[in-house]
Formats: sequence, C-alpha cells, structure tokens
Amino acid sequence: MNFVGNPYLMKQLNRSAILGLLREHGPLSRSDIAKLLNLSPPTVTRIVSQLIAEGLLREGETTESATKIGRPRTLLHFNFLAHIVIGVDVGGAKTTGSVADLHGDILYRKTVPSIPDGDRSRSLPAFLDFLEDLLEAAPAPREKIRGIGVGVPSFVLERDGTVVWAPALGWRDVPLKRLLEDRFGIPSFIENDVNLAALGESQFGIGRGIRNLVCIFIGTGIGGGLILNGELYRGHGGAAGEVGYMVPSPDLLEHSYDDEFGCLESLAAGPGVVRRAKEAIRKGGQTSLVTDNGDLDKLTAKQVFQAARDGDALAQKVVTETVDYLAQAVANVACTLNPEMIILGGALTRSGDLLLEPIKERVRRVVPFWPKIVLTQLGDDAVLQGAIALAIRATQEDISVQEGVA
Repeated sequence: MNFVGNPYLMKQLNRSAILGLLREHGPLSRSDIAKLLNLSPPTVTRIVSQLIAEGLLREGETTESATKIGRPRTLLHFNFLAHIVIGVDVGGAKTTGSVADLHGDILYRKTVPSIPDGDRSRSLPAFLDFLEDLLEAAPAPREKIRGIGVGVPSFVLERDGTVVWAPALGWRDVPLKRLLEDRFGIPSFIENDVNLAALGESQFGIGRGIRNLVCIFIGTGIGGGLILNGELYRGHGGAAGEVGYMVPSPDLLEHSYDDEFGCLESLAAGPGVVRRAKEAIRKGGQTSLVTDNGDLDKLTAKQVFQAARDGDALAQKVVTETVDYLAQAVANVACTLNPEMIILGGALTRSGDLLLEPIKERVRRVVPFWPKIVLTQLGDDAVLQGAIALAIRATQEDISVQEGVA
C-alpha cells in the first residue's frame, strides 16, 4: 500500500492502515504487516514502536518463522483496552448503560428507571447523573474515554444531536449532544434507537458481514433501521426506516398520525394488538381472555399471543391479522431495498414462534427475491451494542490519526 504525498500524511495513512489491519486480522508479526501492506520493514518498525509506546498495540506470543531458521517472530496485538467507550440505551421504561472496550466487550453495565418516580420532568437530569455514574465506574481515567453513544426513542437531527420528540421521556427539541459534551467534555453521538439496533446487529450480531440489511423492531411502536453498503442510512431528515408509518390498507389513508403512532403500528404494535383484541371481545367474541369480572384494562399483547398458542380462536384470529400486517411491511421493504437480510426484533418478537415462519411464508408467496428473514441475535441488547458500535466507529479516526500527531 503506497501513498503519495507529504511525509506527515504518509505516516498517518500508514499508521491508520497498520492499526486497521491488526484490529481486524491480528495478531500479526512485523514482517506479516510489511508484506500485507507493501511497506518497508523499517517503516513498520518505526510506526509499531510508536503505537506500542502509546499503548495502542502490545507484543504477545511468538511464532516460528516460516523457514524455521532464525529468531522466532513476535506477534503484535491491537490493545482493545487502550481506550474505552460509553454506550447507553434510553428506553421509555428503563435506561441501560455500559462501559466497553474498543472490541465492543462490555466491562460494566447498569440499568435504572428512565423516569424516576413517574415524573418525566426529572428524566433528563436523572439521565445526566446516570452518565456521571458510568464515567465514575469506568476502569480508566477520563482522558481514555473516547466517546459516548446514546440511543433514544426519537427522531434525531444527526448533525447537532438534537432529540426532536421522545414522548415516552417528555423530551422535545433537546440538544442532547451539546448538553453531554458541555458537561463531560467527551465527544458524544446521539442516534435513533432502532438505527442503533441495526448497527448493533451489523457489528456484533446476526448481521455481521452483511452489507445490506434492515432491522424492524416491534414493541410499543414499530421502527426500522437500515444498513446500506455497510453504513447506517438515515435518509433526508433522519426518518429512513420509519416503517410504523406504512399504510397497509387503502381505507387507512383517512388515518391521521398523531404524536405517537402511525398506521401500521396502530394495528400491529403491542397496543394495536391489544386494541383489536378488545374490539373483537366487545363485539361478542368468545375467548378465554375475558376474566370473571370482565376487566380488559390490564390485557397485554403477551396474553393475546399465549391465548393463541393455547388454541383460543379469537386470539388466533388477532395474531393472524397481525402476521398479515407485518408481512406486508416486510414484503414492501424487501421490494423497495432488496436487502440481503431483514432482522425482526423488539418485545413482540418474543412470540417469534407465532410470527417468524408465517411471515416468511407470506413474503415468499408475493416477493420473487427473498431476503433472509431472521430474529434478532442480540435481543434486548441490540440498541446498547449499537450505541457502543457508534461510539467506536465515530472515534476510530481519532485513535488512528490524531494521537499520532508529532
């Protein structure tokens, strides 16, 4: 790998190439690096010595030379503990934070309620205090913390990290990136939670090695995240992947979205499943879901799916309709983006035994080019792992280049 330019630029590019090679394919010897990157041995030795001094590389075990003549070769390892990152998943009910190394391995984690004592006015101050706790728990001085990644249930303005509207938290037009950087002095990166779920699955989960994938998460609402050509795709205004606003039926064109739910999620997300079950019951449908006192206020989507498993006809009809709605969304995504993989996740997919195969069957009937349709591998940690991946990716260049300024 030869670079043409001034000596400083060449040094930085070679440095970045060595770090990238060892991060992805290490451990390797100095001679391996020289051959793979087409660099001279003295150049590799100079850069490696500097990286070892900075703590970014470490020497490990030795291996025999290829000819078994001469001294054994020392192998070099990327030191994933040289720096750490903070990743946080801010949910409507709970917030989970983590301290992780540059490999994405979690060193420390903690979960707290997102809204202390049900008071949304306290959620933002409590979140900032929670981050302070994570920083204090980090097994490294603050200057070694490269970045903070945060996933929130909201549209996010990517450039300035503003949370546009997170109704579950009561956050509207919150300049979260600025607040974090002003308070902690650490580069901070804010992203929609389902976007981060897609990034997490792409980096650490079932989507590893897949350059084009879509995550669709179904819970209280329905959201999507897109990885296209290996990169997170946000679209104009950051709203790419908002599949909850798809219109699954012409009669729903009269539907007006509100602050929380679009057409599809009003039908097929958890509250939509419950609402349709209640409507069927109130129309006189016979079901085991009705208790002795007839109280339906505490009915949950989980109960509807369990009743369907147990053979309840009304619940089975509701679940079948839910599968139909979700299959339409998956088919439309498959036709529009032609991804290699569509990953389903979120609370509702804990009933994946009733969703996955029926959705795949319907999509295969109507779409001639099938993506792999799978359930999340990371489960409830998808957003958290995505937040970690975001912080690592966003600060990777800083580690590769800025520390090498002479």
